[in-house]
Amino acid sequence: MKRNLTGVLLMGLIMGACNHTPKEGAYHLRGVVTNEKLEGRTIYLRDAIEGVVRYDSTRVSEGRFVFNGKVTVPQVRELFIQETDSDRFPVTLPVVLEPGEINAKIGDIVLVEGTGLNEEMMQTLMALDEFRGRDFTGKEINEIKEAFGGFVLEQIVKHAGSPVGNYLYEAYQNKLSENQQTEARKTLGIG
Repeated sequence: MKRNLTGVLLMGLIMGACNHTPKEGAYHLRGVVTNEKLEGRTIYLRDAIEGVVRYDSTRVSEGRFVFNGKVTVPQVRELFIQETDSDRFPVTLPVVLEPGEINAKIGDIVLVEGTGLNEEMMQTLMALDEFRGRDFTGKEINEIKEAFGGFVLEQIVKHAGSPVGNYLYEAYQNKLSENQQTEARKTLGIG
């Protein structure tokens, strides 16, 4: 009897473990929010370029939020949350929805990690912050714009073949000169 019960329990444990394996194409986006003003607020998963289309939403509860879903191809989306409904400076964070465990942090620092493309996105966002932190004292506005366009093009080329490169083009194409836009489209293989 003892042996049969052990066998049944072991079989149940194995079957239960099988139910918790990630499903094909499934992503699990878990976030931690350290800004207490965001407790109870709704966080949206929305279109990363236009921001008009909201794909999903959830509430921050006990400083945490979760999005679960399934994708057939990786997609760049944006986390969006406001302290108040009239907040003019919301917190936004681009994330790549891809199969796997994705972790986000929103607070004093904003980061996304856990999957390869999200690590790539975070490196790109850090490079963007580093560019913005450069000293442009004494530079003309056109010199700064040209330098930024060059930086964006460099990042697009670096991340060609990745949703990150496509996101950069879509998000910053208006910062590129016509020649840079042409080069970016050619690099990305878009018309």
